[in-house]
Amino acid sequence: MTDPSELVPLRRFAERLAIRAGAITLGYFQSGIAVETKSDRTPVTRADREAEAEIAREIQESYPDHAILGEESGYRAGSGDYTWVIDPIDGTKSFIAGVPLYTVLIALISGVFDGSQPIASDRVLVGVVHAPAARETVSASRGSGAVWSSSAGSKPARVCAPTPISDARIATTDFASLMRRRPRLAAAIGESGAMTRTWGDAYGYLLVATGRIDAMIDPVMNPWDVAPLPVIIEEAGGVLTDLRGDRVVGDSTIAATPALHADLIQYA
Repeated sequence: MTDPSELVPLRRFAERLAIRAGAITLGYFQSGIAVETKSDRTPVTRADREAEAEIAREIQESYPDHAILGEESGYRAGSGDYTWVIDPIDGTKSFIAGVPLYTVLIALISGVFDGSQPIASDRVLVGVVHAPAARETVSASRGSGAVWSSSAGSKPARVCAPTPISDARIATTDFASLMRRRPRLAAAIGESGAMTRTWGDAYGYLLVATGRIDAMIDPVMNPWDVAPLPVIIEEAGGVLTDLRGDRVVGDSTIAATPALHADLIQYA
């Protein structure tokens, strides 16, 4: 499927699913919901599982031949040529803490994708980042641009104008992790005079796509954390790679305006 017009209905479908799942999460937000610990030592709640189940159910009804990769339920093979990737609550720790910057992530990928190996960013056809508590959504499909919807209405999503690193606004989910894993990059940012912020997760990439910050960096990512981001950032005019500089859905991410990405990636 290469015709951009054919992807627009799929983008709108994914938006509807993300908003519907987001409404489920809001029913549990700031409620003192019970928290479990998964085998990988990350938290999960009933809200995660119910939101993912709702998204998967709708996909199976509308596109029964498509595969699905969900953070909570794993991989379900399909007989078609597409895979949906679901992260029902990206930023579960933020959600548990009552911080309204968690998101629902949905991506549509060309071909089979079970998350076991990186794939080229070009295979990401549709992406949605929906922030239920913040009441905003950014979505994109290949060749049709990115759209930012909020209480103020809908408009094209665009990265901000070029900014030198000394004046940049740079975010990450966890600066301590960045310092441990990429000390040269963390030092370069710290010494540059850039404004640094956190409470990131996928909301930080939403901020890059809408021109409110200049860069977002994460040294460790899972495939469902990354999946919708390449098409969103690229359709908004930015650059997204892993920290090796490869355009892949991989194990790390740096998204920025083009010139700033070139400045930052040399330290990664």
